[in-house]
Amino acid sequence: MDEPLAAVATPFDTGASTALSATLDGWTDPDGSTPIEILALLKAIARLEQVVDQETQSLRAGETPAFEDLNYRKSHGLLELTRAMRLVDPLSIGDDLRDRLESFREQLERNRMLLKTHLDATREISAILTAAISDAESDGTYAPPQRLWTRPQ
Repeated sequence: MDEPLAAVATPFDTGASTALSATLDGWTDPDGSTPIEILALLKAIARLEQVVDQETQSLRAGETPAFEDLNYRKSHGLLELTRAMRLVDPLSIGDDLRDRLESFREQLERNRMLLKTHLDATREISAILTAAISDAESDGTYAPPQRLWTRPQ
């Protein structure tokens, strides 16, 4: 089966151009071209890495990222990655691409852990605020009685 080829001389996004260019060097055919399926997949991975990295850096800095924008960009990137993966023959995936995907998976796991920590902290703060508001609004009429003693066992 003949594969369509694309020249590597295509312009890249500014944030991921260096990493992507280095990755593409291993995928060039003898004539200096890269299969378009591999090019599309690598570009999708690079764009997603950039978004995930931006979110991770923001969380590490203690900032609240623009979750709506990042969520949109990650969803769009996931769609792009899914479409690119469908074009690549699984039998043609070499060790370089497997390593790249594994590295991306590790980056996603680090991001997931930071997001989990952020979400857990948000839930804890929410519970504290809810309890404080409830205590401030309550006059104790409907609160369960406080026991001053415990039953012997």
